[in-house]
Amino acid sequence: MFKKSERQNSYLKLCLTGPSGSGKTYSALRLAKGLTNNGKIAVIDTENGSASLYSNKFSFDVCDIEPPYTIDKLVEAAKYVMNNDYDILLIDSGSHWWTGILEFKEKLDSRNPGGNHFTNWSEANKHYSLLLRIILQSKIHVVVCLRSKTDYILEKDNRGKSVPRKVGLAPITREGMDYEFSCVLDISLDHNAKASKDRTELFGDKIFQITEDTGIQLRDWLNESSGASEAHHEEPPIPEEIFFEHQE
Repeated sequence: MFKKSERQNSYLKLCLTGPSGSGKTYSALRLAKGLTNNGKIAVIDTENGSASLYSNKFSFDVCDIEPPYTIDKLVEAAKYVMNNDYDILLIDSGSHWWTGILEFKEKLDSRNPGGNHFTNWSEANKHYSLLLRIILQSKIHVVVCLRSKTDYILEKDNRGKSVPRKVGLAPITREGMDYEFSCVLDISLDHNAKASKDRTELFGDKIFQITEDTGIQLRDWLNESSGASEAHHEEPPIPEEIFFEHQE
């Protein structure tokens, strides 16, 4: 019934959070390049083609998706990735898919304005559960970028004058979603990252910039156990039954 645990054939599930302009997309591509040793990268881009701005620096395939961000669009793109031998999937941005789930819930509410809208979460939660299953159960590395809400704080400059500074707050997603991941790296507007969750124990309290070396560190961590370096694309495709059709 029980057996000795091993980190075998593991797939990284990592989250990058940060405000607009912090460099999430660029950081994700650098990390992916190191993690996969220049492997095959797929990007699901909801950020108006922002990933393609870096096509001169990185080799990757991109699926640009426009609103509305209905779950069936994510399912279709993810199924293609799982069945075409990619090494890693970048979802940029996961915040848009959460927004799409909220819009789906609002659509259900509008059909019965005076009804009990709380019960509509039962249907909307199916879409959220599917989002998590695509991220967490896919036999592939997955990196999800989440936008952070922004605010301003007052700080003293070198002349003692109070000046506003833009800072990132909580990521735009369902509360607690970021903690579904093995590692969460929060990126600030100066492009430095700090781990807010780190099962890898690689980063601790370090403040650092995400580079290809960050991906290499994570790849070495995954490969610590014997057999963990076995190519993941020898695994069978993700089972079709985890997907369901989008409910209008």
